[in-house]
Amino acid sequence: MDRKGLIHLYIGNGKGKTTAATGLAVRALGRDLDVLFAQFLKTSNTGEKNILEGFPGKLLFFRPAQRHNRFLWDMTENELSETKEDIVGGWREIRSGIFSGNYDVVILDEILDCIMCGLLDSREVLKDILERPGNVEIVCTGRDAPEAFYEAADYITRMDSLKHPYDRGIKARYGIEY
Repeated sequence: MDRKGLIHLYIGNGKGKTTAATGLAVRALGRDLDVLFAQFLKTSNTGEKNILEGFPGKLLFFRPAQRHNRFLWDMTENELSETKEDIVGGWREIRSGIFSGNYDVVILDEILDCIMCGLLDSREVLKDILERPGNVEIVCTGRDAPEAFYEAADYITRMDSLKHPYDRGIKARYGIEY
C-alpha cells in the first residue's frame, strides 16, 4: 500500500532537532496543511511555543500537563513516576489527535527521549504510528531511537554537535536555544 504520509526521525546530540521540526510545521502551514505539534518534556515558555500558538484552527500546539518542571535527572523517584503518568496520559490525548483525521502533519517533539528514558512504551508508540491514517506525516525528535524506529522511518536526519557554546560554560540563550 502506498502511503502519502511518511515518518521522519530527527535525532542526535546536536542542536537543531526541534528547530527542524518547527521549520517543517511552518512549511506545512504555508501549504495550508493542518498540524499537531506535540512537545514532550519541555515546560518552559519557548520561542517555538510562542509563535506556533499563533495559528489557531490550523495548528494545535500541545504539551502534556506535567506536575514537575525539572530535568529528569534532577527528579526524585516519586517525581519520575508521576512524570511517567503525566507523559502516558498526554500520549493518549495525542494518539486521539493522530487518529482524528484533523491533522496532516503530526510532530512528536522529544518523544524519542520519552521512549529512551522509559516514560513511554516504544512498541505501543510505534504501533500507533504505523497504524495511523495513511495521509498523516509523522516527525519524531530526540537524541536516539530504538532500532525498530530506524527500520520504520522514511527519513532519518542526525544532528551532531561538533562544537557548542555550552561546552565553554555558556548557558542556553533566550531566543536561540529556547
